[in-house]
Amino acid sequence: MKQVRPADIREIYALRAQTIDYFFPERDDEIDFWAQLAEEYGEDILHLMCGTAEVSIGLAKKGFDVTALDLTEEMIYVAEDKIEKEEVEIDLVNEDARYFNMNERFDFAFVSTGDFHHFRDREDIDSFLAKAYAHLNPDGGLALELFQLPDEDFQRDQKEFDPLRAPPEHIDVWKTNKSSYDSDTKMLEIKEELFVDKRDEGKVNTVEYEIQLRLFSKEEIRDILKEAGFENIRFVEVEKFTPYLKDSDTWVVVGER
Repeated sequence: MKQVRPADIREIYALRAQTIDYFFPERDDEIDFWAQLAEEYGEDILHLMCGTAEVSIGLAKKGFDVTALDLTEEMIYVAEDKIEKEEVEIDLVNEDARYFNMNERFDFAFVSTGDFHHFRDREDIDSFLAKAYAHLNPDGGLALELFQLPDEDFQRDQKEFDPLRAPPEHIDVWKTNKSSYDSDTKMLEIKEELFVDKRDEGKVNTVEYEIQLRLFSKEEIRDILKEAGFENIRFVEVEKFTPYLKDSDTWVVVGER
């Protein structure tokens, strides 16, 4: 089973780049959420760990100046195709979010869809937050979308998931998933197998991998952000940003430089 460490996240996400968006629903509500939150700070946005940049593109369409950064070249390639198709302007940066350097500061930076959880070690967390802080304007905001902390340990049996959006007619896509959570380590482990049936090739391609995500309590993430220099740390009120967070299993924390 492939285990994803910071050094090889690139390899796994390269395998998923062409299909990952099919397992998200339409993202209009999500884009509206980030736009509303970003408006409190300004128009220059940095989307860290942007994936295929679907949310970044939505924000650019709303008039924001967007820079989108991701570690995986294959994700960037997919993003480039989307940007060309949508005819929007976005600066794409192929860098590691822990180590990037740009001669630019932003009004607002964010990590969506729980991708911050890939940073399991405190060294990686601190490196990422230091870079995010350094690239914010004074009074700029950093927002992290995080998964809810489970109440207890669990082991969930394998389930099959169909895509939430229809893939192109020439392929079928589905995946299996089983997960477990250890409250002592706050580690969520997800074991997945991705299936891609390319009908024109007459075969089903499969990829099996395991992802470990480090979860956080609100108290812990508040302390971590404070230690990184962030101030005015707050948790976004669900009522203010419905419907995106209302029925979601995620929550958002914001800290300011």
